[in-house]
Amino acid sequence: MLDDRRFPKLHINLQRLLQVITYGEQTYLRVKEKCSSKRWFANEDINSLEELIGRLRRLKENVGFIINRVTAIQAGLDSWQSEQINRKLYYLSFLSIVFLPLSVITGVFGMNVGGVPWTGQNVPELNDGFRNVMLLCVVMILFILLCFIFPALYRHIAAAWQNKRTLGRSCPLSKKSLLKRTSRIVNQDRGSYLQI
Repeated sequence: MLDDRRFPKLHINLQRLLQVITYGEQTYLRVKEKCSSKRWFANEDINSLEELIGRLRRLKENVGFIINRVTAIQAGLDSWQSEQINRKLYYLSFLSIVFLPLSVITGVFGMNVGGVPWTGQNVPELNDGFRNVMLLCVVMILFILLCFIFPALYRHIAAAWQNKRTLGRSCPLSKKSLLKRTSRIVNQDRGSYLQI
């Protein structure tokens, strides 16, 4: 049942059945009220209708109880599935932590710069490339660690960068340039199109 996901469909079908039972109960109540005042309607028929209405009420209560049980089972299955997914994600993250140093080492020695250790590059001009890249990586790591340790520093830097971007994008028009544009538009012929 977990693989086929039958519970949502079962829940929908039970809700529809409950609506039909409720509609039937209301219909038979109206029939009983209308027909009880008629002379041709016998007392046995009224008793039969009351018995039918009682059965429909009991059936409605039973279907409501089943709907509640199905909802509870569905919630339990959903929580069990989310727990299984969380456990698998935990194992996957642990596996990625195990292979993280290997990927860092291959990334360092796979750089296309000069002066990588143990590669046989003995040219003195190439020795600075690897050292400069490593120094840049260390500076970036320290900056990221500072941002994590001091979140206010990160917020301050992000706000300053955002303000700089918004100031660079907005180009306010001065009054003189606006007057020049409007006077140029007014001076053009009225029958011709405006140049864009």
